[in-house]
Amino acid sequence: MAARIHILDDDPARFSAMARLLRERGHIVNTGAHDPLAPDLVLCHARHPAAFGLPARGQGVLLALAAPEDAALRDTLLGAGFDGYIPLPLEPGSFALEAEAFLPAAAPTQTLLLVDDDTFMLEVLADMVEDQGWRVLTASSGAQGLALLAREQVAVIVSDHFMPGMSGAELLAEAQRLYPPTVRILLSGQSEDEREIAEALASGAADRYYAKPWMGATLMAALRDALALQLQRGEEL
Repeated sequence: MAARIHILDDDPARFSAMARLLRERGHIVNTGAHDPLAPDLVLCHARHPAAFGLPARGQGVLLALAAPEDAALRDTLLGAGFDGYIPLPLEPGSFALEAEAFLPAAAPTQTLLLVDDDTFMLEVLADMVEDQGWRVLTASSGAQGLALLAREQVAVIVSDHFMPGMSGAELLAEAQRLYPPTVRILLSGQSEDEREIAEALASGAADRYYAKPWMGATLMAALRDALALQLQRGEEL
């Protein structure tokens, strides 16, 4: 479930970066001054003029954003009622997870299923994904992937296409039929698979396709987008 998060920071660049990172995780950020629903979490720069008035409002979790030189101010805010702080400068790779750790009813960690018959590639991808804080399941074939889907709730499936037995496109087509809210991503390094890949995209079996060798940053951004899309699909059911 998405959290409602308000950010109080007079630095436009930092505000935009925090908002983007949180929205990529599916959260609702700064929905407006007249939002009738109280925020679940407020992120406030330690030097923001409104900082010391926030504890008296009693709305949501309060986190200070504090640079090293603001250590004394940070401690004063903690004494005044803030629940914790996040150090500045921001670490893009961990910022959202740091903020989510303070949510009292944070949504369960979303699960990704990775399928590839190449053990080395599967381990590389799994290591990259686990570093983002997501729960990861792995399978070395389409049949193993379907067996996991039958007993695990999975948000995103990332599958190689060219595999013995069941191809990645066939696996995703079956996942589309049985588990439509999943977001399904197809990977392939085989040029001769272009027709089947195009058909998978046209039918909706695959939501996205990336050619091997994939760029790590591009694929991680795609996974964050996929997790946000899966949250939207779940809310629409």
